[in-house]
Amino acid sequence: MRNKTKAKIKKIFLNNNGYAHAKDISEAGIHRKYLSDLLESGEIIKLKRGLYKWNNEKFNSIDELVDVSKIIPEGVICLTTALSYYNLTTYTPLEYQIAIPNDKKINKVDYPPINLYYFTEKYYSQGINKVKVNQHLIKIYDIEKSISDSFRYSYEIPKDILIESLKEYLKLPEKNINKLLTYAQGTSAEDKISKYLEVLV
Repeated sequence: MRNKTKAKIKKIFLNNNGYAHAKDISEAGIHRKYLSDLLESGEIIKLKRGLYKWNNEKFNSIDELVDVSKIIPEGVICLTTALSYYNLTTYTPLEYQIAIPNDKKINKVDYPPINLYYFTEKYYSQGINKVKVNQHLIKIYDIEKSISDSFRYSYEIPKDILIESLKEYLKLPEKNINKLLTYAQGTSAEDKISKYLEVLV
């Protein structure tokens, strides 16, 4: 590969904060075979079909949450992944928990480890925030929605994580308990959260 071609490809990645689609390369008049060359040399990483990340120290430091948001654009960070993002738990999830609409079909990827949760429209669309991580916007449920959903999935999430997150949440000056209870209302989380609040508040 000529240095001029490589520089042109690298510029496309740089202009997109380290990411590029195969179509971006084609639209720039560059043959896609050069992506195979860069993959083989380890200079780029394939995240999924047609989506790549430039592999250098700068872009490796980008939070993997950005990778996940690129791999699953309609996904929303949820449950313990969201609790960890908000520093409500010391637990580090072994996989990224991502909510998607229950009518979507998503192809599994080998890396990073992702666990998909299929939410009905009612639960999927509530409380979505867009936050900036290293120049990229990612979707994540707001803090109250993340806690409420975690209590809905209490059969899957250890009790100590749920209690820890609620305790940490109650320390926040910007907490909104009414909002939390509104999210939980009518779900399996309602009684559980109310019970713990009676003890902790």
